Amino acid sequence: MRLEQLRYLSDIQYTNSISKTANRFFLSQQSLSNNIRQLEKELGVVLLERSPFGVILTKDARALLELSDPFLRQYDELQNQFALQQQADAEDSLKHIRILNSSALTSIVLPKAIAIFSKRHPRVRISIKEVPYRDVFSSVIEHNCNVAFLSINEEYFLDQLNQLEDPESIHHNIMLTDRLVACVPAHSPLAEKEMVEQSDIMTRPFTYLNIVPLVKNSARYSNLALYTSNNIEFHRRILQEMDVVSLMPRYVYVNLFESKHAVAKPLEGAQQIIYHATLYPDATPDPIVKELTNIVASLL
Repeated sequence: MRLEQLRYLSDIQYTNSISKTANRFFLSQQSLSNNIRQLEKELGVVLLERSPFGVILTKDARALLELSDPFLRQYDELQNQFALQQQADAEDSLKHIRILNSSALTSIVLPKAIAIFSKRHPRVRISIKEVPYRDVFSSVIEHNCNVAFLSINEEYFLDQLNQLEDPESIHHNIMLTDRLVACVPAHSPLAEKEMVEQSDIMTRPFTYLNIVPLVKNSARYSNLALYTSNNIEFHRRILQEMDVVSLMPRYVYVNLFESKHAVAKPLEGAQQIIYHATLYPDATPDPIVKELTNIVASLL
């Protein structure tokens, strides 16, 4: 049993897909499948099974992860603490952490994360610049920051990584996996439906919380959008005052919009995964920067 095999299995529980997990770890599907089969053979159990929703974990797989997940977290923490110990003078060499942020979800926890971090490293200055998601990859490549936070759909994220001349030149980490939902006013007839259909979007105005780009098969609707922006307050107000559909990641809804005024519904055809992720301009991020991002991830 190897650590990477457990990480692959843990990831599949969120993606429900061999191909998606293989892409995230930059493996071939065959290589990932071989790793899982080797683990199954070693343990003498079946770990994955097919379902209408894709590949799902068996009872034995869930029991294995319940035991192994605390160990994986401890191992990651061990690596982080060792790196900090090896670079005890990092705080002296890194006086300023520059953050780029295009994630509404990260914005919620950044103040608390920085407060925790600053107690440990009071001499390190931190600056934050809010940027559109379109600018994140280019800014990271040009080393205009020490770390960037973004919320983005999986297709766009992987496309951007694949377009890099040297994918190993930057480092990324998926903090949280999410899905797109349709947020509707509580007074709307759509609030009574189990799912918002594509026809519902065609028959009423919709807004788009512009922290993730529209997927390709939904691009034909982009010209119908009433409003696309990161302006959170606008989306709150319009959901109270109009019968609209507002598309956004589920965790953004839970943290920013869940109230008596609005409800979230699954969106027909919106099976794409949303990543709340970090990007670093270096293949090996500075331990001090990594410590800050670990604090952010722990608060999501």
